[in-house]
Amino acid sequence: MHPFSEGEGKNESSIAVTTNLNGVNVIISGDLDKSGELEICRRTPELRADILKTGHHGGKTSTAEGYVQQLQPKLAIISAGRANRYGHPNLETLETLRQNRISYLNTAKVGMIKLISIGSHNFKIETGNTLKTR
Repeated sequence: MHPFSEGEGKNESSIAVTTNLNGVNVIISGDLDKSGELEICRRTPELRADILKTGHHGGKTSTAEGYVQQLQPKLAIISAGRANRYGHPNLETLETLRQNRISYLNTAKVGMIKLISIGSHNFKIETGNTLKTR
């Protein structure tokens, strides 16, 4: 889905991809910023997601309100390290998800997140926490 043209190798040039896993639409936003997310929306107004991997570790430069509202994901996944020096995920991002009633999982809290297809249009999630308790 992104980039639309050659970039300078900065976060704004990040790759963003979509895939369909047995009827479950997943969007991985890379380190794309809000303007890139909104440009994706402008170019593909029909785009929706069941699962959104938020941009830039849940930082405040990504996960635009309009992006989230258009995609209407059932779940957001935030990939951020524990006690990272940037404070990811940002409270602004978490508030955007909360206001749009989107559940989320954060790797800093649950460890690895694994998406498993369990038939047409269905999936289950395993996390580092659930894998350790098996």
